[in-house]
Amino acid sequence: MRMAARASSLALVFCLAYPVAAQEAPAPTGDAPPAIPVPTNGAERYAPTDFARFAPRTALDMVEKVPGFLIVTGTNGGDRGLGQATENVLINGERIASKTTDARTALSRITASQVAYIDIVDGASLNVPGLTGQVANVVLVAGSDATGGGFKTTIRWQPEWRPRLDDNWLNGEISTTGKLGGTNLTLSLKNEANRNGHWGPERVYDGNGALLFTRDEFGAYNGDRPRLSAALSRTTANGNKWNFNTGAQIQYLTEGVDSVSTRPANGLVTENFRFKEDERNFDIGGDYEMGLGKGRLKLIGLYRFEHSPVVDTFVVDREIGGRTGDRFSQTADESESILRGEYSWRTAGGTDWQVAVEGAYNTLDVDAELAVLQPDGEFLPVVFGGEKTKVEEKRAEASLTWGRSLASNLTAQLNLAAEYSELTSSGPGGLTRSFIRPKGKLAFAWKVGPKTTINWHIQRRIDQLNFYDFASSVDVANGQGNQGNGQLVPPVVNRTELEFVQDLGRWGNASVQFAYAYAQDLVDQIPLSPTTEGRGNLPPANLYRISSKATLLLDPIGFKGARINSDLTWRRNRVRDPLTGLWRDQSGGQDYVVDLSFRHDIPGSNFAWGAGYFDERYAPNLRLDAIEKEYTVGPFVTAYIEHKNVAGFTVKLSYRNLAGMKDGFDRTVFVDRRDGPIAFSESRQRKFGQYFQLTVTGTL
Repeated sequence: MRMAARASSLALVFCLAYPVAAQEAPAPTGDAPPAIPVPTNGAERYAPTDFARFAPRTALDMVEKVPGFLIVTGTNGGDRGLGQATENVLINGERIASKTTDARTALSRITASQVAYIDIVDGASLNVPGLTGQVANVVLVAGSDATGGGFKTTIRWQPEWRPRLDDNWLNGEISTTGKLGGTNLTLSLKNEANRNGHWGPERVYDGNGALLFTRDEFGAYNGDRPRLSAALSRTTANGNKWNFNTGAQIQYLTEGVDSVSTRPANGLVTENFRFKEDERNFDIGGDYEMGLGKGRLKLIGLYRFEHSPVVDTFVVDREIGGRTGDRFSQTADESESILRGEYSWRTAGGTDWQVAVEGAYNTLDVDAELAVLQPDGEFLPVVFGGEKTKVEEKRAEASLTWGRSLASNLTAQLNLAAEYSELTSSGPGGLTRSFIRPKGKLAFAWKVGPKTTINWHIQRRIDQLNFYDFASSVDVANGQGNQGNGQLVPPVVNRTELEFVQDLGRWGNASVQFAYAYAQDLVDQIPLSPTTEGRGNLPPANLYRISSKATLLLDPIGFKGARINSDLTWRRNRVRDPLTGLWRDQSGGQDYVVDLSFRHDIPGSNFAWGAGYFDERYAPNLRLDAIEKEYTVGPFVTAYIEHKNVAGFTVKLSYRNLAGMKDGFDRTVFVDRRDGPIAFSESRQRKFGQYFQLTVTGTL
């Protein structure tokens, strides 16, 4: 009843807003953009007028509507160092060189009135190492950055109301951008809040498949991640540029799973799992770019620190057999320091060059404790062999990038690099080792015809290790543990990708990609001794991928303002099992993803409506004594209605999980190793019901 009442109230907002906004929303005010120049280097250019029917509030709204283009997210925050560009979005021709702000976040803080035009270009044609395939270059209005001398504020608020769970009122962001004495200033407060959960039965079977008992389970997962950040930038009179950014964040995460069962030997049994993380982190960074000789020199510096205390507790109360429990606590301090220099220039013949040098110092310091519940209700620490671990890495990288047009319709980019890393670990099996690894990338973009482009690249990539794999840990809920492994080496991936991009004219845009990789030293679960296991390196593996992205515009068939977007991926990651020696799928590797969406902007009105369909599958996670498979039952289906001018804001109401998707988990546990007899198995399917989500965006 509570959700129904809210849905009726929200629907009333749309109805009341319609009479006063039955025409297209007015364009945001600001400095008038200059005449759109004719694109060069084969770019496909989109002007603000191309997005007028969507009434965009931010640059993100515009980029998301480019036919056939999908933003590749990620801040490179999962990898230490800055390295090459990892996202397919540029702003004024420059990468977003930040570890804390991804492309979607950066674009959401730029108002639509600040965008002069958007170019979709081939990555190989740019002097930005790491970029291949389609890249969006968002070019802003020159001069006052379209602020008109004042500040512009963007707002996004996205509450959710789910059955049986706490309401989520706190998810959103507010940011303001303007000028102070010629310096651009952006202030932002963002909270990625979640209130998730699910419930349902879990059935437990013996080794012969006979049902032992059924648990009735309920899980709730809440998180608040408020982050306050500031960014300053300025271009001086002589053309030099500088940027400064800083931010601080609190992450408060809690999880709870409660279950009740009746068992023949124990009577009524209740199980309670609790997780809590109270993280604090901050970062400070900046860059300075100036003219030097015939080129430009950019110097970049960054420091990041994170303090993460985590506590897992699992307690079982048996009507017959009493109470038992375990607690695993871990406090981790991470830091990262980076210095990077890039010197770029273009020769008279049109060749782009860049020389880059980067140094980084990274640390992880872990204090852990395993404790067992005593009859008096206190937890008594016990020795588990992984109480303290410290990891240090000194890393240096040097690269040379060359790029130029080989013909009027063919561009190439070559990047040659080498990486030096010294790793020191004080945990189990800890030692000091050093690595020198060559890497690089060769990419071509061939404009076969006015509407057809072929992109191809071959790459040797050095992936980075998860420092937590050096430390021992205990999963108290499932009675499992991982021993730290000081022998880990960084994975090497040798990959190639071929992409075909077709402009379908008034029908839209489509692309298909084929990729293969020969991977060495991938990290997976391996035996570390006759009785222990942990993360370790695998023999060489083969990775395959086929993916496609497309936008189909339905105007040619008379369905004005309608479009269908698709993002499809199929993967097959084949690795040698460290236990059996046989080929199998990589643990937890993605099998496929199907992401389809439909949108209709009703002509002559401010209304739009649409729907989405999402389904994906992952391979099971394999431990040496267990097979664990997470999956979903049914697709995730969404329907929504949107109004583009409710008191100057865009308001979107979504009804989510229409098909009743459930979260599934199956686990088979073996007596010893998984090539032997089965001890028991369990299977659960938890539903989370249909729910409403409201999205309000706008600018002030």
